[in-house]
Amino acid sequence: MDSRHALYRGSLAIVMSLVAVFGTGCFALIAADAKEREAQAKEREEQRKKDAPPIPSPGKLHDEALAKQLEDKMTSKGQITAAKVIFSQDDWRIERNENTGIVTGRVTEATVIYKRKADGKCVQDPSMLRQEFVGNEFVGPGEWALMMTEKFDIPCEKAGL
Repeated sequence: MDSRHALYRGSLAIVMSLVAVFGTGCFALIAADAKEREAQAKEREEQRKKDAPPIPSPGKLHDEALAKQLEDKMTSKGQITAAKVIFSQDDWRIERNENTGIVTGRVTEATVIYKRKADGKCVQDPSMLRQEFVGNEFVGPGEWALMMTEKFDIPCEKAGL
């Protein structure tokens, strides 16, 4: 009985040693992998900042009063603040009913710079503004059209914020 008990203790000691070595090795691999993933994530973020298109210059259509109205309208109560709206076009594109030719609205391109409240980082979002034509006038400030374009994280200094 003592020999089996001694054999069991010896086997248990070997198994525990292997578990300790294996566990330490796995931890080292996981920690090294996490550092590598973190470095890759930082590298991707820096590349996205470099790939971000330049912030456009205001076009002839740019109107500070309309931009301010839209900033106030677009600022959500939770996560983001619309910090800057830049209308980059020189003219509106008129939309018409395809059957009657009656004017239904107008559209222009804009770039919106959002500032996230959580981390203070800025996001550049190419957008479109559409205003309905009602009666004899365009109704403002208008509605933002969703664009399936990529949003870019940018340094806030790039946007002058």
